[in-house]
Amino acid sequence: MSQGANGEDELGRRNAWLYYLLVGGVGIVLLPFTVVLHEQLWPESLSLLLLVGTGVAGVVKAMRGQKPRSFVIRPGEFVAPPSYFGLANNAATMPAVVGILLSVVYSDDDWGIFTWMLFAVTVAFMYFAVYGLLMLIRGTGRLILRPDGLTVVDAFGTYDVPWQAIMTGPLPTVFGVGRLGILWPELIRSRGPLRRRNPQRIQLQLQRSAVHREFLHDAVNHYLNHPEERPAIGTREGLDGLLGALHVQRV
Repeated sequence: MSQGANGEDELGRRNAWLYYLLVGGVGIVLLPFTVVLHEQLWPESLSLLLLVGTGVAGVVKAMRGQKPRSFVIRPGEFVAPPSYFGLANNAATMPAVVGILLSVVYSDDDWGIFTWMLFAVTVAFMYFAVYGLLMLIRGTGRLILRPDGLTVVDAFGTYDVPWQAIMTGPLPTVFGVGRLGILWPELIRSRGPLRRRNPQRIQLQLQRSAVHREFLHDAVNHYLNHPEERPAIGTREGLDGLLGALHVQRV
């Protein structure tokens, strides 16, 4: 089974960065022009064109079918890689949105309540632009299962969580986010720029993964409920057993 069939995102990390630099980079270059030349149409038109392009790319990607229900097999671990295309597309979209909002804000010579509200929205999108770039840098959405525990990667930290530290399985997902209840936070090892110490819950960014989120949810719950099957994680036999237990057709 190839990594592509096993859940590896079609657009790899290197191509994702190329996509971001070409699309998001143009949006970033246009940002000062949307302020200085807000009375002209060409900066806003180019930003809108970028925004439409990223939207079309996202729709085309979504129409290509369901995400796979399987893992990448590596020695001693099952890996659900992040959706690099989704991360790159989201990050590349934000500069164009900020540019269009800035052009509207600075075209108003008499700043009123509406303009200030729109400026606050623009600042919020600036935050999302930085947040989206950080998600791409860190590969948010990567989930690694091992016989001794699992590794969760989000935008601000990486958490190595032993199975015995987990109190419950992932809670019902909301907007693609699942949560692990933590019973023994002192057993968790964390690293990253803004990692939390002694977390009570850890979010699983299932929507950001290149693997089907319901499959990931069920797989984590399966190994929580069947510790006797954890030693087979990272093997072909272990994956076949997991797919059979979850009634997933082999790919």
